[in-house]
Amino acid sequence: MTATALAFVTSLRHPHNSRDYRAVEEQFAAGLASWMRQTSPRFAVIVVANRRPPLADDPRIRFVQVDFPPPSNVAGPRTGLAAVVRDKGTKLAVGLAAARDAGARHVMFVDDDDFVSNRLAAFVAQHPDAAGWTFTDGWRINVERRALRAHHGDFHLQCGSSHIVRTDLLPEVPAGAPTQEQLYAALGDRLERWLGSHMHIHDDIELAPLPFPGALYRVGQAEAHSGNSLSGWSRPVSASVAREFGVPATGLAPWSLARAVLPSARAVRERLRRR
Repeated sequence: MTATALAFVTSLRHPHNSRDYRAVEEQFAAGLASWMRQTSPRFAVIVVANRRPPLADDPRIRFVQVDFPPPSNVAGPRTGLAAVVRDKGTKLAVGLAAARDAGARHVMFVDDDDFVSNRLAAFVAQHPDAAGWTFTDGWRINVERRALRAHHGDFHLQCGSSHIVRTDLLPEVPAGAPTQEQLYAALGDRLERWLGSHMHIHDDIELAPLPFPGALYRVGQAEAHSGNSLSGWSRPVSASVAREFGVPATGLAPWSLARAVLPSARAVRERLRRR
């Protein structure tokens, strides 16, 4: 059996904290399709959620169900940072344990709607003893506009899909089906600093910069926690980026190129209001 070099570990929010959970599942399905395009077979995908999303019968995909309560009473995605960190952190801790059970040497915590390079698993397999990598370069993407904007140097501050870490450097997780309180007791502040938040792992573990852009941070969708958008000038999605990340390329028609490059009507209206 081929050893697992890299496990993509993701979580889906509680259905209560969503306006339209089918939209959440559709966004996840697009992300999953991207992760599954790896050029190396030495990877696995771990999905942790309160409710099982539609999943293909594929041995590389493992679903872990939890019964954690909604982190917020808000019936929508804008629950506030503390609720997001608690829900994501505890679910990713459960996913980390599942990744170890799958024999993964490295893990990448991925937001359920982001896209990743198809080169990651092969790259990680070539460096089995490395502590891991932080993504300094990547792009924001608005799939509907087929538009990109590059981020250099601070990508980990923008995107939750921005670290790959060797599993033995991460904390041990209680066996069985631990409660959220048990997970906090076992992991302490590392649960939020390393798992619930995507900005601190590289502060505590020495990670090398990934030598190529590794992820596309999806923005502009209604079910995102952050509410971030891609409102200004952008660039088209090239055929090579589309192939590498599993996203639709920008059409060659003039209106398609204009929609990708020019600021959206919403952005223009907001700028006019600020004047």
